[in-house]
Amino acid sequence: MNPIRRLFLLVLGCVAPVHAACADDRPNVLIMMVDDLGFSDIGCYGGEIETPHLDSLAAGGIRFSQFYNTAKCHSSRVSLLTGQYCIAAGDTALSHGVTSAEVLHAAGYQTAMTGKWHLKQEPTDFGFQRYFGHLSGACNYFRGDGTFRLNGEPWSVPSSDFYTTVANVDYGLQFLREADQTEQPWYLYIAFNAPHAPLQALPQDFAKYEGRYDAGWDVMRASRLAKQQKLGLLPASTVPSERPDHVPAWDELSEPRQEFECKRMTALAGMIDRVDQEVGRVLSYLRETGQLDNTLIWFVSDNGACPYDRNSNKIESMPTQGDVSWSDSTGWAWARNSPFRYYKQNQFEGGIATPAIIHWPAGMTTTPGSICRQPGHLIDVMPTVADVTSAPIPETFTGRELRPVSGVSLKPVFSGQKAERGEALHFLFASDRAVRDGHWKAVSFRSGPWELYDLATDRTEQHDLAAQHPQRLQRLVRLWTRMAEDVLHTSERLRAPVRSESSIHQHLEWTNFDADPASGVRGNRKQATSKARPGRPKTTARARKNTTMKLTKSGVELTFTGDDPGLAFDRLALAFPAGKLTLSFDLKSSAAGSGEVFFTTDRSRSLPRGTRVPFDVVHDDQWHAYQVTLDASKPVDKLRLDVSEGRGTAVLADVRVSNGDGAVIWRWPAED
Repeated sequence: MNPIRRLFLLVLGCVAPVHAACADDRPNVLIMMVDDLGFSDIGCYGGEIETPHLDSLAAGGIRFSQFYNTAKCHSSRVSLLTGQYCIAAGDTALSHGVTSAEVLHAAGYQTAMTGKWHLKQEPTDFGFQRYFGHLSGACNYFRGDGTFRLNGEPWSVPSSDFYTTVANVDYGLQFLREADQTEQPWYLYIAFNAPHAPLQALPQDFAKYEGRYDAGWDVMRASRLAKQQKLGLLPASTVPSERPDHVPAWDELSEPRQEFECKRMTALAGMIDRVDQEVGRVLSYLRETGQLDNTLIWFVSDNGACPYDRNSNKIESMPTQGDVSWSDSTGWAWARNSPFRYYKQNQFEGGIATPAIIHWPAGMTTTPGSICRQPGHLIDVMPTVADVTSAPIPETFTGRELRPVSGVSLKPVFSGQKAERGEALHFLFASDRAVRDGHWKAVSFRSGPWELYDLATDRTEQHDLAAQHPQRLQRLVRLWTRMAEDVLHTSERLRAPVRSESSIHQHLEWTNFDADPASGVRGNRKQATSKARPGRPKTTARARKNTTMKLTKSGVELTFTGDDPGLAFDRLALAFPAGKLTLSFDLKSSAAGSGEVFFTTDRSRSLPRGTRVPFDVVHDDQWHAYQVTLDASKPVDKLRLDVSEGRGTAVLADVRVSNGDGAVIWRWPAED
């Protein structure tokens, strides 16, 4: 706290609202969340990227080795703000939760936020008195987008000299200066969009890392693993996960692929370095004003590194200006999540375990630089903040039906004690699931068969013990299902039993390393191999009632104006063979409701008279990959695809059908 402000309060006495303790005794609160950061990306977690300011926070505070998120952007933000699992809190509408900003503002705090929101309405509707940033889930770092707001009003992005990571801190510091003019403590939440795609770095930050990644991801990962062991971040007995089959060895890549991949990691390093530089600006202000010691600082990430390789343009250029935009790489995501398996959206450790640093010299008695090996979760942030600020969490709130907070206060950790958690940790996003109870964890990859791991001896999830401990696994599955119903209040579809048959873990948005990278082509895209049957017309799609469609470079834009919209493929150019087929597609939707597929093997039968296959749809205006299994006793002749139940918009891309061997036998829109 500013010494002048402290003296002023001591002279005049405590000036605080009814619910608050003395303002000069309560800490300020600074929460910083980054986007898509891998477990080993920053220096104090094993990375080679230069992050001296974050490393200094870790050296003066506590690092968690088992801190969890929800594996996805918007759901992690809900959990961070409300202390609840995303669905329990009412998802992006927050209809069953109260935010930390609302709790602290009621207790006499000045509240402000900068950066990515990614939820319904605006931060100023949920307790933040000041806000600068974008409401969208991602935007161009140099050009922004149309969702930028300043204190609830539209804000136009400048045509030059703009970069979101810098702007977030510019306005964050402005809000702090305003708060310091009052006699109240403050709460600032900075939600950096970096290093989420598009991969775009400031020129000087990109230049700093040029040439550092020429040796490739195998060498980088080995270096990070060695540093993690030296830091003591994980037990010396930890065995790192092996490179998966879907990621080739670096030396097996073509020269064009290596060149582009080097530039992608260079951009990521520059973006992460810039986050650290901006964190340094905030810390400098706190030191200069005498507030650093009594500011409770959190640094967390919303999920692990992202593997989704979507569109990249101008790959021959440098990503240091707004007209160059690159997507993520599955290979680098594997290396960045060292030593764990898998990625963002998966509930394996690579998706949900990320760096977490807490710094509060005035409120901690642990040895500076300690590593906390207790599990923590984003749902614990709000209860902890409320605890240390003496801010009561309400049981009722006007306009919302609140549900109980699932997180616990981690305040005991600050004095080296154990935080008591009376319930297991639950994980669910889309079709990926997990539950952790003690050191045992059950996890399902995209609704595949449950796997079982003993994290006490196998943190990297290398040895599936499901066959050895079937009763233990079933107990965990029952626990997951009960919590999904009673704690999260999910729909029956979201907690339906997983598939019983095993399959290779794969995702249609992971990088296709069999092809050289190309501008304007989705990095995951594979070529169709089948030809249309002679004598049959080229497949065409028919927009059903209340549906209009428009073919664009990004996909097929769909507008739904009423109930029961969709697309019909009334006569396929290629009849699909009998057997187990997989209908796959990419979808970005801002509509509502669930989805369904209809198909028929009888050419005389009109749809929807046929076989119906329902599926869940995520309507968050972000790209998601979908797979729907079609069991056909005879060749399929007609198909219908509905991705919404009512009004809204969506973009559909790369619709394809694969046979039982995984070969693509049909694609729409058809390639020339």
